[in-house]
Amino acid sequence: MPLTFIARLVFFITLLTVISLFPLHSFSQQETSKKQLKEINIKEEITNLSTKRNLIAKELESIKKNQAYENDIPDIEIYIKAIDWLFRTKDFEQKDTFKKANFIADQGLARALKLQNNQKPWQSTFNTPQIRAYRSKIDSSLQAYSIIYPRDFGSNKTKKYPLHVVLHGRNEKLNEVNFLYENRGDKPLSSDQGFIQLSIYGRGNNAYRWAGETDLNEAIQNFTDQEKLLGRDHFIDTARFVVRGFSMGGAGSWHLGLHQPDRWCLMGPGAGFTTTHGYAPNLPDKLPQQQEDCLSIYDAYLYAENAFNIPVVAYSGEIDKQKQAADIMQKHIQSFGIQMEHLIAPGLEHKFPPEWQQKAFAAYAPHISKGRVPYPEKIKFVTYTLKYPKCDWVEILGLTKHYVRSRIEASFDGQSYQLQSENIKKIAISLPTDESKTSFSNKSVAITLDGQKISVTPKLVQGSMKIILEKDDKNNWSIAASNTVSKRAKISGLQGPIDDAFTNGFLCVIGSGKPWNELIHKASLEELERFKKDWELFFRAELPIKKDTMVTDKDLESKNIILFGDGGSNSWISKLLPEAPIQWNKSSIVLKNKTYSSSEHMPAFIFPSPFSNKNYVVINSGHTFRTEDLKATNALLFPRWGDYAILKITPASPLKTELQISGIFDESWSLTEPSK
Repeated sequence: MPLTFIARLVFFITLLTVISLFPLHSFSQQETSKKQLKEINIKEEITNLSTKRNLIAKELESIKKNQAYENDIPDIEIYIKAIDWLFRTKDFEQKDTFKKANFIADQGLARALKLQNNQKPWQSTFNTPQIRAYRSKIDSSLQAYSIIYPRDFGSNKTKKYPLHVVLHGRNEKLNEVNFLYENRGDKPLSSDQGFIQLSIYGRGNNAYRWAGETDLNEAIQNFTDQEKLLGRDHFIDTARFVVRGFSMGGAGSWHLGLHQPDRWCLMGPGAGFTTTHGYAPNLPDKLPQQQEDCLSIYDAYLYAENAFNIPVVAYSGEIDKQKQAADIMQKHIQSFGIQMEHLIAPGLEHKFPPEWQQKAFAAYAPHISKGRVPYPEKIKFVTYTLKYPKCDWVEILGLTKHYVRSRIEASFDGQSYQLQSENIKKIAISLPTDESKTSFSNKSVAITLDGQKISVTPKLVQGSMKIILEKDDKNNWSIAASNTVSKRAKISGLQGPIDDAFTNGFLCVIGSGKPWNELIHKASLEELERFKKDWELFFRAELPIKKDTMVTDKDLESKNIILFGDGGSNSWISKLLPEAPIQWNKSSIVLKNKTYSSSEHMPAFIFPSPFSNKNYVVINSGHTFRTEDLKATNALLFPRWGDYAILKITPASPLKTELQISGIFDESWSLTEPSK
């Protein structure tokens, strides 16, 4: 016998002898062995998945050389992103994670190989889900959505289809892998649908607020842009857009439907939430004033009167705790003399079963068939912020004060306009463009606004005929002196609060100089690190960060600039402080009539960028809600500081941060009232 065999035999006999002496292992030893085996299996799965991921990336390298495929690349890159984010978040504990990840990796590779041969079956496969993706303007991240076309899509060259935007519920297990797998498209629908369905990923679980709201808008835009490139956009009926969803998707439907009532022909919310107080647990009856003010941004019940402009068909289970959302909305909507249909499933908890979905579709049908009137004769529109300024042909350009109920009631009889306003100081009226309507070009138009009669000749503004009126200090309305607004005024898209800066393209900037104060510099970097982790996990993207020396003119002109540090460490803070509404130097911070020491206090605030008429500057802040809020309930994603805050920093590990004061700038981005 060879020596090696004898040596092995001796080894195994010795091993068996040892085992016989210790026939029972301790529980902890068994668990350690299982854990080690599990770790080995995970490493093997990761290695296998990495190989597939790299194969997709290799094919993409070749595809990217052909500019003709530029618009198709995100539809393949999203599969790489899903795998990368699985590795980044180490989300390996879910059931069948690697099975799903391998499936979508194979699907991504198959797409890449198809595209190499100029084939794009995901753009022409109907009656089954098809994954799409785009690069977000917010942070250049890849974001996914799903499309289901009707079986007969495009077969009738004159037929137009409604677009249903479907919002998913909260799902703690939801990630890119699961979303792609659930919409993998390997099974046709059991029955045909008469509409295009666009299902939103929405950056996970944020109730379609903040960046999640932008995600919805971008997904719709990306889809319609792609259809235009394919020569099929005429099949989409823009007068018949529907927003609907259940649970968190119901909350999103309430919010999006009532904030943008001129965009949809119907809203179909199921369950969800419509208030912060009464839904979010353990909140005090009265929050700090700036928080109470900012609740009016998203609390849907405050916008109930906007249901005048959009039909509502709500659904609830009879014994679902979240039925309160629809009950609250019905009470408020009916208080304005507006009707709302509320389907209630007897004996059901938090469920929306197929049979009730079919009943909901039947209730939706008359409203969808009717579609939106292109130029309604009457509008009733409520808002609390210029983040939501528009309904059909009326746009609010300036408020007397933010976060106060602001309302416009307007009617048009074909010749003249009647309007009544509350808390509004500037307004635009867009005239009809339909050839069948009366032409107002070079003609005077009669308007009655808040009882004041005005005769106005419309002007061409950004491609359409408009009338722009503004109110003076004596409450008299007249033709606006200019179509532009002062850069120091709050306008739509530049109205705050701090959290609004992260709904559009932004760039975080860190300093490379010597700080005024090491403690405050360290606090600013800890805030950045916290924001970075939250953005990655809860908004599914890398936080865009540059050093101050690397910032370009294009960055300044096109992005919200988020600066971390102080006037010593960050050169851009030093340059921008003269433009800021808060005075800050090496020794002190002055906020209205209060002074704080710069050695132990850090300011955080937002104001309009001097480099662009459409962007913000933010100092030392990411989202003002925190990690624990993102983990808890979507109802907690409301601003904590408003437009500004002063924080006291105490040395610790991590540093101790104590809020000293926070609040909201006035309509001129300044503090005209004493701080409280």
